[in-house]
This record gives sequence, structure tokens and C-alpha cells, in this order.
Amino acid sequence: MAKILTVATMVFKKRVLSPAYYWMIISPLLLMLVGAGLSWYMVKQSAHNQPTIAVIAKPAIRDALVAQHPTTYKIKQKLTSKQQATNYLNDGVIDGILTINGDFSKISYRHDASSKRGNPLSSLTNNVTALRSQFYASQIGLTPTQWASLTKQATIREETINLKSTLNINSSELAQTLSEAIVILAFFFLTSYISIVGAELGSEKGNHLIEGLLAAISAKKHYTGKMLGICFLILFQVLLYAILGLAGLLFLRHSSFVKSLHLTDYLSKIDPQYLLISLALTILSLVLYISLAACLVSLVSRTEDIGQATAGVTSILLIPYFISFLAQSNPNLLAIKVLSYLPFMSQGVMPVRLAQGAVSYPAGYTAIAISLVGAVLMSWLTQRTYVNNIFTYRSETPLKYLTNKLLRRN
Repeated sequence: MAKILTVATMVFKKRVLSPAYYWMIISPLLLMLVGAGLSWYMVKQSAHNQPTIAVIAKPAIRDALVAQHPTTYKIKQKLTSKQQATNYLNDGVIDGILTINGDFSKISYRHDASSKRGNPLSSLTNNVTALRSQFYASQIGLTPTQWASLTKQATIREETINLKSTLNINSSELAQTLSEAIVILAFFFLTSYISIVGAELGSEKGNHLIEGLLAAISAKKHYTGKMLGICFLILFQVLLYAILGLAGLLFLRHSSFVKSLHLTDYLSKIDPQYLLISLALTILSLVLYISLAACLVSLVSRTEDIGQATAGVTSILLIPYFISFLAQSNPNLLAIKVLSYLPFMSQGVMPVRLAQGAVSYPAGYTAIAISLVGAVLMSWLTQRTYVNNIFTYRSETPLKYLTNKLLRRN
């Protein structure tokens, strides 16, 4: 056990003292901050750079457009002359001219394409369409109140008929968003640690340094120590994220930005069991994918083949993410049902089916049990593959070797 801990400590210290490791930790946070900053900037710019338009129409129509209080454009006041509006448009004082005749049979919008402000054509279309509908309704004797009642959008209260479902269906949209966020975070984790697994297990063999190391420790203990060290790195990163998140929340808890997020309201709508199942499946998927990467790297004989071995595992990570979008609209397809229980896939599919109310919590725990068995078997297979191939050198890449072996067996 002492030798295993020694190897694990060496792996942990080597990585944790490297600037590249901290860049790996900080880069996802920077990406999130840049994305949030750009979104905030775009919203602010849209709010302060509303295009100004002139409305050439009857006073009643013009007043009705102003009364709609549009948020995507501003209407220039005291400007009803078409010639004056054209001059303002040519001089850049306004950004467009909306012209409407008395019976709404002719509607046109002329705008300056070189303007730095946006084109509000979509909003104008919706608003003018609503006014035109009211106009024709008045022609057949309907009052504005009657027309509003006829065109009011119906509210449908959704209820699940799956009596076995234990998830509050009213929180399904939020639960789906949470599951997608977990899959994305897991993707960042795995892409980073798959490369670390490749470097730790493949470089020593590729550089023929493993022979000297195994003179002091067995291959089985060496592998266990390496994987334990990687687990230490994952726990350290999670702990660091938790500290940074808690510090940021405490420091900014009174800021308008944090209050606008309504984190407490969001979290209160998430069932603890749903969160537990999603996190458990994600953790088990980390074990599965890292073990798969380690298994393929164990077959590598040359350092230049490490990237090819790990790239294949990284590409598989995207499959459950894309399938989760299909599961949102068709959670009971046979293929979706099967994939929601399979290791390597269940972490992206089962949370969505739970959020849709298609399955109950016992199904989620069943998926956890299957993934747990798969993780144990995958870890055992990887350890055995590493031990059996530690001194095996071949010119074939791992993929080619596995393909040839399967073909020869068949």
C-alpha cells in the first residue's frame, strides 16, 4: 500500500505543481465568464441601441403603435411628413420609415442598411399584424375586448399520466437544463483527464522507462497508484471549484447580478433525488471513460500513438450529449429506453427521461446499479490489460490491433 501511495503522490505533486494543470482548471471558468460577459454586453447594447423609426400613417394607427410600448425600436415623435422623414433617414437621424395606408392593404418599411442599430422588422411585423387584426375585427363589429378574448393564447396545464413517475413534471424544463449543464461540465473534465491518463500511462512505456520503474514496484500496484493519483487530482479540482464558487457567492451575494440569477428559487425546484441520480451517473461515467482511455493507452507502444488512442474516447463523449436532445422529444423510443440504462450513455439520457416524467426514480437507481457494475468490470479489465501489455511492444495502433484481433478470432 505504501508503494501505491508513493506513486499516487508523485502523480499528484507533478501535476499540481505544473502551471498547465491550473490553466486546465481556469480555462473553463474563463470560457464561462467570457460567454456571460458577451451575453450581458449584447443585451446592454441592444437595450441602448434601439433603432429609431418614423411612422407615416393615420394618427389613430400611429398612436396605437406607440401605445404598444415596443422594446426593440423607438418611434420618432412629431414626425408625420413623408418628405421630412425621408430627409431624416438620409441624414442618419432615424433608421427607418414605416408606411401604412388606411386599410392596412399596403405596408412598407424602408431602412438604412448601414445603420449600426438592428433591423426591427420582425417586431414590426408582429405589432402591425396585431393592429391589422384589430382593424378588421372592428369592421365586423367586434369590440377590442372581444377580439382580445378571441386571440388570447390558451394556457394548458400539463399533467403527467405516468403514475409511476416521482418527479414533479412542472420542473422538467429546469431539470433538463441541469442535466445538459452536468453533461457539458463532465465533458470538460473528461477531455482534460483523458489526456492526463494518456500521458501518465503511455509516455513511460513509449519512452521505455517502464522497465526500470517495474524493478521496484509491480505493474498492478503501479497502475493502481497512477489511477489513485488521478483521482486525487479530480478531487482537488472539485474542491478548488467549490471554494471559488463559495467565495464568489459570499463576495457577490448582495450584487444585483447574483440576485438576478435567483439561484435559491432554481435550486428549490430541483428534487434532491433527481440531483443525486444525475450526479451519481456522471461520476460513474467519469470512471468508465477514464478506464476506457487507460485501457486503450495500455495497448500503445509509441508515444506518438497516445493522442490517437485518447481522441477516440473523447469523440464518444459527444454521443450521449446529442442523444439527450432526441430524448427530450421522444423519451419513450425503444432505442432511447435501452440507451438510458447502458453504461457510457445513461448519464446523458436517463436524467432527461426522468425530467420528462417518462420513468420513475427506481429506473434511475437501476441505471446507477448497471453503471456501477460496468465501472467495476471496466476498471478490472483495464488493470488486467495494463498488466498483460506492459512489456508488449507492437507497431500497430491500438485500434488496428483490436480490429485485427477481433477479425482473427472470428
